[in-house]
Amino acid sequence: MRKLSLIIRKVKIRGKKFYQVNVPDPTGKRPKRKTFASESDAETFLESAIIQKENFGAAAFSMTDTLRTDATKAAEILAGTDKSLVEAARFFRAHLAKVEGGIPLKKAVTDFLAKKRAEGASDRHKQDLRNRLNRFLRAMPETATTANVSAADIDKFLSALGSGPQTCMHYRTIFHTFFKWCKKQKHCSENPVTDAMTFKVVPTAPGILSPADAADLLASCDPAILPGVVIGMFCGLRQAEIARLDWRNVDLAAGIITVGANIAKTSSRRTVEIPENAKQWLSSVKQDTGKIWPENEEARNLWNLARIGAGFGPFFSTRAAVNKAQNDPETKKPRKDLREWPDNALRHSAISYRLAMTRDLPRVATEAGNSPGIIQRHYAELVKPAAATKFFSILPKTPANVETFHSKAA
Repeated sequence: MRKLSLIIRKVKIRGKKFYQVNVPDPTGKRPKRKTFASESDAETFLESAIIQKENFGAAAFSMTDTLRTDATKAAEILAGTDKSLVEAARFFRAHLAKVEGGIPLKKAVTDFLAKKRAEGASDRHKQDLRNRLNRFLRAMPETATTANVSAADIDKFLSALGSGPQTCMHYRTIFHTFFKWCKKQKHCSENPVTDAMTFKVVPTAPGILSPADAADLLASCDPAILPGVVIGMFCGLRQAEIARLDWRNVDLAAGIITVGANIAKTSSRRTVEIPENAKQWLSSVKQDTGKIWPENEEARNLWNLARIGAGFGPFFSTRAAVNKAQNDPETKKPRKDLREWPDNALRHSAISYRLAMTRDLPRVATEAGNSPGIIQRHYAELVKPAAATKFFSILPKTPANVETFHSKAA
């Protein structure tokens, strides 16, 4: 291949004189021509071209005027940072790999919830995931994808919740699980929650119901949810375990509930004693088979109504009956006499009163499906034996010589 010389050639185009310089193509193709109207412009370009060829070879001529201008501006932006254009380009390329691609956030949430259904997650857990992830979706722009959600987006959402540390950490945990799944599916390169803010949760004593509150709650329960509430309140089963429990697992004659490995949170089979008062509550609604807790959305509304009837609330609901019960009948505004419902109050109450009544830590731990250390640390000395006696004397009717609390709803 003949060596190309950088020289100026005079040419005529449509009868006019012009000056041309052949520019080498870095790929070895036919040289390109630069045409100038004046000889001085051609000479200026030629001098620059000779220098570039000596310094960088033919590749120097692949840089367009626009690229030269952009490079100059980029160098000005980087001035004072001690970083080169190459370093800046590499950093930006890595950034693009993180934020580009992915799938729409809405589709990812839909797919994630479908996976949880396929895995057999409890209705309560699925509802919790759905509510919290959909709330996050509503706060994000329509263009949000699994790849462009940042730790700053998570921080902004959590800060705007206006909730306590425990609630914020619950949201954060769910988001972390969701984006961990997204990363596994190659929908994002990093989990943005890893660098998101955290909240300090100060341990507090479990919230429990007084015997009077417990009696009011039972009196406010619809028969459809009464068995589940009784078992949670007096036997201490977890909410998810009650949702999986069948009447075939309840033996009133023997006075035990069998929590199978497929029901228990720990996947370990255990038996739980049914207190005498709980037997009386359950005997009037006992069935041979079927779920203890109704498998429908109405159960949540009945549960909210029962707690409102016992003086607790408010609860978020889309049902008119629930919202009506939470409003003052005269002013139509939210009732001011409703108290905050203690989280997981049924189980906490059952374990606390059971420990105070029996003073048998290993036995209570086994029935609760916890370690003795957990029971000792969280439930010991929360209530007195006298209160426990009153709690386990709450009956549906008034047998002789048994103290019973009369509900405000009665």
